[in-house]
Amino acid sequence: RISNTGLCTYIPPSIDTNRFQPKKIDPNKEKVIIGWTGTFSSKKYLDKIQNVFIKLSKKVEFKLKIIGNFTYELSSIDLEVVQWNLKNEIEDLQSFDIGIYPLSSQSWVDGKSGLKAIQYMAIGIPSVASNVGNTSMILTDRVNGFLVNDEEQWVDVLEELVLNPQLRQKIGKQARLDVEVKYSLNAIGEKYDKILNSMTIDLND
Repeated sequence: RISNTGLCTYIPPSIDTNRFQPKKIDPNKEKVIIGWTGTFSSKKYLDKIQNVFIKLSKKVEFKLKIIGNFTYELSSIDLEVVQWNLKNEIEDLQSFDIGIYPLSSQSWVDGKSGLKAIQYMAIGIPSVASNVGNTSMILTDRVNGFLVNDEEQWVDVLEELVLNPQLRQKIGKQARLDVEVKYSLNAIGEKYDKILNSMTIDLND
């Protein structure tokens, strides 16, 4: 029988920080790229903030880039849709300047790991995410990312980030540092080791 204190320990997802490397800053880029990556099953969350992109386009110039396994259209928005593939995954993510993670407040979302935010953090860009579920355990607002609660905050935060490259770099740098300390393969491996070593084995049971 294996036993411990009887307490549960939450272990977040890990990421290979050797593979997910920070993006290189391109000072000659014409437009800031706001990016999202996901599958058809999570497309519904992207749909929920379509009005955010429309409102934002009236304030600042940007490109919306989507990496997925589906087609997508959004009139009046400078949009690029890329089909996900393993070979180009990192390069495509590194083209983002801002990563977005819209979600809804529901029980299914409460069980999501927050890996999308961790991927954005690993490549050294600011994440803007809905303030729900495990994402609020990963991101500290305005420290290593941004947590938003409504459409107005989505627009305001994205506008601020589009206009402020220094803020993007500052938050992105902190995000990368936090990933290395908290979510790298080594960091999560140490968590598992600590838990397993805390257990006692009763050979007589």
